[in-house]
Amino acid sequence: MRAAGAKKYWVVFKISWQKELEYRFNFLLARLRSVLVMLLLTFVWLALTKKSGRFAGYSQAELVTYVFGINVLRSVIFGAQSRQVAADINEGMLSAYLTKPVNYLFQTFSAEFAQRTLYAVTALGEVLLFFFLLKVDLLVQRDPTVLALFALSVALAAMLYFFLSYAVSLLAFWSREALGPKFLFDWVLEFASGAYFPLDILAPALFAAFALLPFALVMYLPMEIYLGRADLNAALRGIALQAAWIALFGPAVLWIWRRGLRKYTGEGM
Repeated sequence: MRAAGAKKYWVVFKISWQKELEYRFNFLLARLRSVLVMLLLTFVWLALTKKSGRFAGYSQAELVTYVFGINVLRSVIFGAQSRQVAADINEGMLSAYLTKPVNYLFQTFSAEFAQRTLYAVTALGEVLLFFFLLKVDLLVQRDPTVLALFALSVALAAMLYFFLSYAVSLLAFWSREALGPKFLFDWVLEFASGAYFPLDILAPALFAAFALLPFALVMYLPMEIYLGRADLNAALRGIALQAAWIALFGPAVLWIWRRGLRKYTGEGM
């Protein structure tokens, strides 16, 4: 039974992978946006560190590595499938999934995992390409303990983002304008997660405020671990916080889902 259940979601993964490749223009536009952001931020940091080689306590190599690393992490962690959740609810398409022997949350995660895998492979290729073209210095982490903590942190960050994004998309049970809050959520999360710059270059009070939110655990924490700027205790505390937020939002998502199903009418079918 378990093998059969896993096979269903593997089929969802393969179909979603093929679907991403079918819409090549959308895929290329998404990758072009990521490349432009990466290059823009790289040139900004290179300009700011040109004289002294440092900025806000970071070396030039650390800042460029941060930007290149974020390009990969953005593809691994951020996903767009949760937006489809709101569309399925608003258009009544959710009814088709409710009548099938699948778990809608697992189905959505499988589809998103396919997208993330494809985008991550592409992002890694982009990083390697521009590393050779720009001839920049990058920090290559070789400490196996740090790499293990980094991998664990990235996995937890992806799960945390999924639950946060999924919860916001479930607002569609109560409003047909759920894509508006989802867009605002994505914008705030990108800024507050450190997707554009290390959060600790901000004023201490502002950084402390961001540190209270789960967003900083999505991008900033994994990259700080990779760069070796977070010692063992700090890394373990951050990972424990990631796990705590997941333990909070996981049941919350299930609660919102059950409450939302009571409101769902299949309107739009």
